[in-house]
Amino acid sequence: MARVKVRVPATTANMGAGFDSLGAAIKLYNYVEAEETDSGLLIEYTDKASAFLPTNEKNLVYKSMKYLFDAAGYRIGGLKLSLENNIPVTRGLGSSSACIVGGLMAANEISGKPFTKRELMCMAAKLEGHSDNSTPAFVGGFTVSVYENEDLFYYSHPIKNDLKFVLLIPDYAVTTKKARGTLPGQYSLKDVSFNISHAALTVAAMISGEYENLLCAVDDRIHEPYRKTFIEGYQKIHNRLKSYGALGTYISGSGPTMISLIEGDDAESFMADMQEYMKKSYPTWQIMLVDADNEGAKLID
Repeated sequence: MARVKVRVPATTANMGAGFDSLGAAIKLYNYVEAEETDSGLLIEYTDKASAFLPTNEKNLVYKSMKYLFDAAGYRIGGLKLSLENNIPVTRGLGSSSACIVGGLMAANEISGKPFTKRELMCMAAKLEGHSDNSTPAFVGGFTVSVYENEDLFYYSHPIKNDLKFVLLIPDYAVTTKKARGTLPGQYSLKDVSFNISHAALTVAAMISGEYENLLCAVDDRIHEPYRKTFIEGYQKIHNRLKSYGALGTYISGSGPTMISLIEGDDAESFMADMQEYMKKSYPTWQIMLVDADNEGAKLID
């Protein structure tokens, strides 16, 4: 019986003005271990996620695997899944994409690799509904992607080690559905023009390594003005991050996690200052300093 284990990185999407198009993979991982069995379905978590995530056919990893098995015409007897979740759920760090990508990769291996990597990436974008999380989860690095007419067009660029990601993770959730529901149906020409120019500058900064441009580039008028209302103390925290030397701060995905981009040389003093401030003002939030992941999802022994 086939057995496979997949490691999938967390992702940060939208990246300021890059709504539904810009994303990056970071070194925080979920693990999917799948084993084909004779019959039945057994889903186990090695962490505490079983307290709030389904361990039946509603499980997103299983649903993604079944989607691929059906597409491949592969008949499976039974399945045992061992799942390790290190990516916080419903915090805007790509936890659902990690489940989808991990499930698709595992199922593709078990069924004899009937699909190419690009085909798997298209499946993931379709299941997720957009590609800005699933694309960097697959290929790593900084990505620009467009999912259109059930086809995926993307570019991936490795992120230098001198750029660090500071994650500020609240102790409450904001669902993607709720976050999308607050967005307006129309925008002014001025705001659209603003976002196009800032998204373009973000791409240029990330590819060139001229990170000082991020000070301007990650400003947004499409989603952050509406989603920040879900984040307690957003403006105070944002201002504090800037005063400590952040290159740019934005809401990751649909939130509520906030991410600051900083130069590696400034990481130690930045984290010391920010941890002291957050401990006093928002003691229940989690703060993490992570590097970019330039590998993406991968099979591991």
